[in-house]
Amino acid sequence: MSDTRQTIGRLDAVHPERAGLGLCVAALRPTGGCMDRERGSPLLRADFHVVLLCSGGSGDQRVDLAPHHHRPGSLLWIRPGQVHERPPVIEGTAVCFTDDFLSGETPPPAGPSSWHFGPADLGDVRSHLTVLQGEYRRYVSGPTSSRLTTGEQMLRHLLLALLIRVEQVPPLDETRPLPPHPVARAFVEMVERCFRSIHTAEEYAAVLGYSPRTVARASAEATGLTPKQVIDARLILESRRLLAYTDLPVCAVGHRLGFEDAANFCRFFARATGMSPGTFRASHRW
Repeated sequence: MSDTRQTIGRLDAVHPERAGLGLCVAALRPTGGCMDRERGSPLLRADFHVVLLCSGGSGDQRVDLAPHHHRPGSLLWIRPGQVHERPPVIEGTAVCFTDDFLSGETPPPAGPSSWHFGPADLGDVRSHLTVLQGEYRRYVSGPTSSRLTTGEQMLRHLLLALLIRVEQVPPLDETRPLPPHPVARAFVEMVERCFRSIHTAEEYAAVLGYSPRTVARASAEATGLTPKQVIDARLILESRRLLAYTDLPVCAVGHRLGFEDAANFCRFFARATGMSPGTFRASHRW
């Protein structure tokens, strides 16, 4: 096995009925729809958000090596680019959407995040979801008319309301979306795009047009981390994905992440994780 594409299937945002619509709301089923795409890949990486609300059954699912347990009342939010197993056979609803659909209102990559709602919160979340589902069906399957020209705008607001209601409940894990700090947001989004080729805070600051001190202050205020810690954390996350999910040689993993010398990559990984890339791979094979 020599390439991530042999292990990890890529899911692009392709709506089954409305081309160009960056939102899909569907019942969770083991087959049909997106479940029939990339059937030969046990692992998936989507370029859109996937929110799974379980209403029946139970099962486990790993996202970026972290286990998440589905049961009635649980919700899992998988962010774009995160490597995840296929959902287990459970009953529930999947809400998939792109960053572009919400016109920049969605948080930068974080998580994944898990919730288990109590009765009151679950009732509210389901009420929001029911309204979203109804308007989604009306917009996608109903007759087209001039009165529905604002339908996509309504879906956008309903989805945003659902996500805000979800985030009013503390998640089971400790991860939090990045607060809406403009400089920090621009920095983290650029790290997500350029972490393979840019490894220093000074280079990011120069490209963004801010001083290194401004970027450092914004990063600390929004994330509690220095810019170097943000950059290194993103490199380590991708390193773990490639080491656990592929058979790429360690030197090739380092090269993909911008390390020309394999020894430098090994030292970087060991310093950040406390183990060598080979030891990590041996203990985290998927």
